[in-house]
Amino acid sequence: MRKMLDDYPALAAAVRRLVSAEVTAKEAADLMARVGSETQSIPIRRMDLWENTLRAEAWTAEPGDGKQRWKFWVRPRRFISWIDLCSHDGRKREAALRMTTGGAPSAFLLALAFRRLNDWVPEVRAAARAAIPDLALNSKPEDVADVLWSLLPIWNNWGRMQAVDRDTVAAIAAFDRVSRALRARVMGATVGPASFVLSQCARIGCFEHGIHEFAQGAAQPAVRARAFRWLLMGRTDWVVGYQWKWTDHAYCKGRLEAMLESQAIPVKPSFMTTLDAAMSDPSPMVRRVAAEFLIRELHTLGDHAFALAQKAASDVSPSVSERGNFALKQLGNDDSRAAKCMA
Repeated sequence: MRKMLDDYPALAAAVRRLVSAEVTAKEAADLMARVGSETQSIPIRRMDLWENTLRAEAWTAEPGDGKQRWKFWVRPRRFISWIDLCSHDGRKREAALRMTTGGAPSAFLLALAFRRLNDWVPEVRAAARAAIPDLALNSKPEDVADVLWSLLPIWNNWGRMQAVDRDTVAAIAAFDRVSRALRARVMGATVGPASFVLSQCARIGCFEHGIHEFAQGAAQPAVRARAFRWLLMGRTDWVVGYQWKWTDHAYCKGRLEAMLESQAIPVKPSFMTTLDAAMSDPSPMVRRVAAEFLIRELHTLGDHAFALAQKAASDVSPSVSERGNFALKQLGNDDSRAAKCMA
C-alpha cells in the first residue's frame, strides 16, 4: 500500500510531515495547500487502497517518537486536516468533515469526503450529510462531476449508505453547474461507465429532460443505445440493486439478477421519428436496439414496417440483419395467412 504514496514523492513528504505532531499552524496550512495541489493530478481510482495507505501513514505517526511519549507535561499539537478523513478514529473523521470550509482543493480530497457517506460510524455519516452539500457547492463543478462519475457506478454496492444519503447525492447532482458539467462528461466520454452513469442520473432525476440530446449527440455508442431505448420505451430505467436467483437447487447454482425501477419520460417524441433515427445511427449497437423495437412493434407500424425490415435485413452488421430477416419472415407469414383467409 505504501508504494502508492511513494509514487508521488512530493505528496508523500507533505502527508508524512502533516500527520506528525511537530508542525505549527502556518506549516500545517502550507502543507495542506501542497497536499491539495499534489492531489489534483491523481485520478479517482482505487480509492479504497488510497484510504488504507493514508490511514496507515496516520497510524504510524500517531504515537510520536520516544521523547514526546515520556514528556507527559507536553501536549503535541496535532492539526486536523483533510488526511484525517481516512483516520482510524471516527472522532477525527467527524472533526475533519466539520472543519471543512469553502471548496475542496482537489477532486481526490472531495472523493474522500463523499466516501464518508458509507462510513461505518453513524455520526460520521451524519456529519458527511451536513458538510458535503456546502463543500460541493463551493468546489469546482468539474471536480464534483468527476467524483459523481466514479461514485454513481458503485453506490449500489455501498451497504451502509442509506436513502437519506442517496438523497444528499441527488441534491448535489441537481445543482445547475454540477448537472451541466456531468452532462458534458457523459456526452463527451468515449470510454468508461458513461451509460451506467446516465442511468443513475435518470434515477436521481437530473437528466429527465433532454434525453434525446444523448441519443443524438453522445460520443459513446452505449450511451446513445441506452437513450434510444428509453425514448422507444417511453420511460427510463435503472438498477437499484441485485438479488440472487436460483437456477438449479440440486447443484446450488444461481446468478445475480439486477433489480430495476423505471419512470415515464415527461415528453415522449414520435415513435417513428425515433425509430428512423436509431436505424440510421452509425453504430450497430444502436441499430440493433432499433431492430429489436421494430420486431416488438411490427404489427403497429403499418406501411412503414416492410421498408424498415428491408433496411434492417440489408445491414452490414449480422446482429442487425438477422433481426431484419426475422421481421421480414414475420411479415411474409402474415401476408400468407391473410391470402389464405381471403381465399
